[in-house]
Amino acid sequence: MSDEKIFDRLDRLMNERDFVSGIHNYCDRWCERCLFTSKCMVYAMEEEEQREAERSGKTETDPFAYVHQVFQEVSEKLRQWADEQGIDLNAEPDEDVKIAEVKRKSGASDFVSIESEAYGKWLMNWLKVNHTETETIKKELGNTDTHALAAFTDALEVLGWYMFFPAAKFRRASSDPYEDSDTGHADRNGSAKVAIIAVERTMAALAVVLRYMPSHEDEMLDVLIRLDRIRKQALLDYPEAMAFKRPGLDD
Repeated sequence: MSDEKIFDRLDRLMNERDFVSGIHNYCDRWCERCLFTSKCMVYAMEEEEQREAERSGKTETDPFAYVHQVFQEVSEKLRQWADEQGIDLNAEPDEDVKIAEVKRKSGASDFVSIESEAYGKWLMNWLKVNHTETETIKKELGNTDTHALAAFTDALEVLGWYMFFPAAKFRRASSDPYEDSDTGHADRNGSAKVAIIAVERTMAALAVVLRYMPSHEDEMLDVLIRLDRIRKQALLDYPEAMAFKRPGLDD
């Protein structure tokens, strides 16, 4: 681990690079396929951590040590800020805050979050059950059609990547804004938008898989219908989502 503090590293990188503020908040975290990594501060920080590991002779980074370092520095910054503002971090929350927290914890998730999570569980099981068949198809396509193999493999990778992604983002979108401001409410639309895009990409990937696995037509069509219902309901729940301009991604 480098002696350079996380916040010092952030300051240095921000002075050296032309980042797009907030671009990482509404991406799908698939950095290997992203065209905007040079504009992403999160990606730059991960690169720095990897380079530091290589310089110190480590074969891989320790994510828990990194998270611990970040937590320690954030805690220190928070204490400093609280002292400056005269805030007692050990004070009990007032009654309104307690009531709001109870309501938040007891409230049911919305339809798109529940259905998206159910889809993710279905897909996880489907990939496990049909692993032998998908591997056999890959081998057969490798001997006959490399372009088809690339399409099929890519579709499976897309399905795996977005397995639980929409559920997580829809859950974030359905939560109360972290602040009652344009920025706070925009975060809801941004989260919903990237979730809807993930659903659409998932549907396209399922259609490709179905092309090479026609015996699964009934269950695939059923899942495609479920995903389309999720997409349509999300567009109704978040009517301004698709008009939201994700920093750096939709410019």
